Amino acid sequence: MKIKNLFELALLLRSALKKAKWSFNQYGFPVFPKDVFLDSFPCNVEPIQRLRCCEDPASTLLCSFADDQHIQIRLQKLFDEINLYKRFVGFGGFDLSPRIYWPLKRQRFNIWLSQLATAFVAMSGQKILPNFRIGNLQTLFTLESYPKNIPYIVGTLGCAKRYDPLQAFIFKTKMLFTRPSHLLIYGHLRKEYEKMLQELGIPYTLIPDFRTRCYTEYSNRRAI
Repeated sequence: MKIKNLFELALLLRSALKKAKWSFNQYGFPVFPKDVFLDSFPCNVEPIQRLRCCEDPASTLLCSFADDQHIQIRLQKLFDEINLYKRFVGFGGFDLSPRIYWPLKRQRFNIWLSQLATAFVAMSGQKILPNFRIGNLQTLFTLESYPKNIPYIVGTLGCAKRYDPLQAFIFKTKMLFTRPSHLLIYGHLRKEYEKMLQELGIPYTLIPDFRTRCYTEYSNRRAI
């Protein structure tokens, strides 16, 4: 299916979900029932660029923590590739960027599209782990799409190398709002955030990102 742009994709996804009687909240965002969430954590997580080339998808969670250009490619091919998502143990939710300095409408649209596409994957029968990426705090309401006390996946790739108090405040606010039962963290975890998770009593599992794992394996082979 050839899709002209992301706005057309959003309308097609919304239409497909409504046809399947998927619920929407007062803001027009899809509401995720509890039975669509993954209830266990895989030991392997790979990015969406590897949708077609993952060696062991049956034991791998596919995540969407990647550059927006890679995410947009997969989004525009979602209707054609939906069966590929079913090969994986689960899917970690689309993560099209809603940067805090962008206009609010653009932030909201990217989150809306990400949730619509994630709901479409769930509707196909695939279990998901949502990510709770938002833009600024004016988009916090978008997390009402998910029930409280469920597991989430969080990606730290591309985050600022220096500690950012504003980002830390937003991160803590999201956790207080959602009260996740568990966090699957893809990438590096700063000590400041580790301390925050411990203080809030939120359990987490840390999985290094795919590029770091590949580099580590390469270095280990060279050292032998």
